[in-house]
Amino acid sequence: MIGVLGTGQVAQHVLAELRRRALPHIVFSRSAAPIGESGVSVLYTEATLPDLLREHKVTSVINCAAQRDIVACEKDPGSAVTANVVLPTIIGQHVRQVYISTDYVFDRNEECRPLTEFTESKGALSIYGTTKWKGEQMVLANNGVVARISSPWGLYPSPFKPHFADFAIMSPNALDLPNDQHFNPTYLPDVVGTMVDLAIDEQYNGIYHLVSSGKTDWAAFAQIARRFRKNKQKVTGSARNDKTRPKHGALVNGRLLPFRHWMIAMEEYCRGQLAEERIKR
Repeated sequence: MIGVLGTGQVAQHVLAELRRRALPHIVFSRSAAPIGESGVSVLYTEATLPDLLREHKVTSVINCAAQRDIVACEKDPGSAVTANVVLPTIIGQHVRQVYISTDYVFDRNEECRPLTEFTESKGALSIYGTTKWKGEQMVLANNGVVARISSPWGLYPSPFKPHFADFAIMSPNALDLPNDQHFNPTYLPDVVGTMVDLAIDEQYNGIYHLVSSGKTDWAAFAQIARRFRKNKQKVTGSARNDKTRPKHGALVNGRLLPFRHWMIAMEEYCRGQLAEERIKR
């Protein structure tokens, strides 16, 4: 039995892949959020989760749960520690775990060095990044797997808010976005199969980067999305010098075969279903 923690965008894609493979699974959530065809989730707390894992005979967990709101983490560091450090530590003490992490575990990276799976961070810039990095260390100490993604988007929307690609496509207004934050985005439909493989095959270990090929910034990402979607509203770019986000956060996928370029995925995404007709879960 595979456990899935969380009901957001990443979890929605994981659940779709598990259903496609007809793999037995169960969803754990802190609230009764909608999770589509999987029905209702099992409510948990840090205190009850170990017993629930045993009760449902869970053998591995794909941990998509996190406190990922950077501003909220700065305002309430305790909630970030609980979600991003304590929870994965508890899971790792009981079952094999794939911990979904982030490029924000890295520092400002002014010299733009390649960020491989073996690159050591010199210190994350935010409480969010710091707690995710600490969560990674606890997962690895318990022989779990870390799967880092970056700026994800895909077919199944989060029940909480649109992902950035849909925001850029659907907004009727001109946008000015950062052009000094560089990353490799993650198209979830391309990588979610690997997430499930990491959970069910014990040959995998350590850290993996699950990102699309090709580096971009927020302004360029939105410009391309609007071009494919024929949204003619202007997108401009400007430097933000944001102290909480890596300047050069592009992850290098060095341990797996490369995924396709994000522009190819974006063209497929934009020329398929209309953004407002995305699959609802």
